Amino acid sequence: AFAPHSLPLIVLGTFILWFGWYGFNCGSTLGMASDAQGTMAAQVAMNTTLSAATCGLTVLMLRFAVLQRYDIGGMCNGILAGLVSITAPCGNVECGSAVFIGIIGAFIYQGSSLLLQKLKVDDPIDAFAVHGACGAWGVLAAALFDWGTGMDYFNGWSGWSCVGGE
Repeated sequence: AFAPHSLPLIVLGTFILWFGWYGFNCGSTLGMASDAQGTMAAQVAMNTTLSAATCGLTVLMLRFAVLQRYDIGGMCNGILAGLVSITAPCGNVECGSAVFIGIIGAFIYQGSSLLLQKLKVDDPIDAFAVHGACGAWGVLAAALFDWGTGMDYFNGWSGWSCVGGE
């Protein structure tokens, strides 16, 4: 078992990463010169916040239900799992969907973490559970929760369609 040596440093590192994630996700709007870009950056920031916070709190509750103690290190990994889960769909989902993406991300993180432990895979910081499993979930969530018109159209920059013929 891997025992963290400094929870304050883990929390500090998590908040530094969370802060940097705003530059990454909101910066993906490629500017804020127009009202539309500013509004999109605000939407992305809100979705990033909601997913990370929801995922972190859900992991905290899940681990409390299982371990009967608060696992702050697990909550920090849950926050990162929420950030990874929302990175792909951050600009094309509604806020309610971002909350739901965070909740599902928590279960995916927790499930994949437990599976790796059961299989005795050496991953002491849950890197695969955070980045691999939740990253795959985020890519899938981008298509499942897209706010485009129906299943035929998606909000790509150039309005691309997944259905051939156009």
